Amino acid sequence: MKFDYKYLIILILNLFVWGTNAQDLPKVEAQVDTTQIRIGEQIRLKLRVKTDTLSFADFPEMENLGDFEVVKSSKVDTLQAKPVRELQKEYFLTKWDSGQYVLPSVRLSVNDSVLQTDSIPNIKVLGVKVDTVAQPAYGFKNIIDVEGKDASGEKAAKGNYWWLLPILLILGALSYYFYRKRKEVKSLAKKLSPYEQALNQWKKLDNEKLWLKDKTDVHYLELSLLLKNFIENELHLSAKEKISSELLQDLKKYRFEDGSYIHPDLLQRMAVMLKRADLAKYAKSQPDATEIDLDMQTIKDFIDSTHEVVQRIADEKAQLEAEKLAAKKRKRRLAYYTIGSIAALIILLGGVSYYFLNKYGILQQVKQNIQSPEWLYNEYGANPAVGMTTPHILHPVDFMNKLSDKEKSQMKKIMDEMSVYADENFIKGYGIIEMNMDFKSLGNAQGKGGLNTKQMNSYMMNMIMQFLKAEDVQMNKDELAEGGERYYGSMKINIPKLNVKREMEFDSRFYNGNNYIRMIYGVHTKGNKENKELIDRVLSSIELIKD
Repeated sequence: MKFDYKYLIILILNLFVWGTNAQDLPKVEAQVDTTQIRIGEQIRLKLRVKTDTLSFADFPEMENLGDFEVVKSSKVDTLQAKPVRELQKEYFLTKWDSGQYVLPSVRLSVNDSVLQTDSIPNIKVLGVKVDTVAQPAYGFKNIIDVEGKDASGEKAAKGNYWWLLPILLILGALSYYFYRKRKEVKSLAKKLSPYEQALNQWKKLDNEKLWLKDKTDVHYLELSLLLKNFIENELHLSAKEKISSELLQDLKKYRFEDGSYIHPDLLQRMAVMLKRADLAKYAKSQPDATEIDLDMQTIKDFIDSTHEVVQRIADEKAQLEAEKLAAKKRKRRLAYYTIGSIAALIILLGGVSYYFLNKYGILQQVKQNIQSPEWLYNEYGANPAVGMTTPHILHPVDFMNKLSDKEKSQMKKIMDEMSVYADENFIKGYGIIEMNMDFKSLGNAQGKGGLNTKQMNSYMMNMIMQFLKAEDVQMNKDELAEGGERYYGSMKINIPKLNVKREMEFDSRFYNGNNYIRMIYGVHTKGNKENKELIDRVLSSIELIKD
């Protein structure tokens, strides 16, 4: 449950008004520890922000920075506190391709402003020479089971993204379908078939009429070459190196793919034409125009009739292939429809199951039974800092972005520094809040018309109950032996994410000084022994650390 602290801050602003000191504008800079690495080595990039103690800086979380891969990043460190705070975060970068690169600028958010660092040029990544002869070979290492942890040592969070798998399968299937469909549509340059080539050559030879130019031998030589080229290209018979009698024998024996043969009458005419061609080429005989026209027609009839049979067989084969392809497409389309239907059914059943499991609190119960990560110790605030052990490192909460410019100005008048950290896990049934408030002069508020720190404790607890919209609040207060106050009790609050109202128990610690307040607030589901022990352990681990 997200905690809104705006009203608490407004209450504090209405109680205190002091003068303010002007602060310098925030500054950012980027530095690298080296500008030259080998492939796989790492560059340490340091981002520093200098700002006042009341400003909030948001360092980016990145997987890649330009051409570089972000291997890991450190937590934000505070290098310098009052009066100017200097924050630093380190990123470890690497690159697996050699070359010269530019490290681009990085954008950071400070309050409502966006600042940008300078780019860093001339980052060199050198290749690594490998001597496979000099280096010994090593065998494979045994597999080691490792719990899923991130770079900081914490267990990686398990996201419920299983429902994305059916969607990815559907998108992949559709992409593959359209890819195959586009691949089948090919635009190829059209080439002349053997039949078209032979027909063009025949028409050209018929138009030249070489026998009228006393070139009868040349005419029959061209005609014979035309015929043999067609036989080789269309019937795939060896023809050029054979004499006429051998060629005729091969044609008589030739059998088409459908089992038919060349017609005997056409072969008889071919025999007469080939004999007359041999006499014209080698014996210089001079056939008359009628005989030449008859031989030309014989070749034309041979080309047409042969191509007709070959084309008919090719068309029948193409039709058969088309039918096979259509059948494959129908099967593939049916497979896509089946996969899509199954995926849609899985998504539907998964969504319905998730709805009812979430509605009746079953998922919540499962989450509550998940073992918490290893407990971690950390310190929050400064002088005095609050040190405590928690299931997770508390994350900072940004207050400044919730305020107007006027409210920010008033905030700087009364506060020296404020920071809030939280771990809001109401789905699992608990919440932890740690608040540090440092005043410029709280002693003035203890005089006439002012409020002392203990009165502030009571105001803050009442405001928290209002923000939580708590009902049936039962609150008790005790003085702590080591100083400070304890507020504890029970209440009922609504948890929006679960859309249920639950009874909760709370416990808190307030530590006061002349110019500071430190508050640690814990809340858990009533009757949940595990979460009660968790809050008790957090509160019992508290210690104030003073410089």
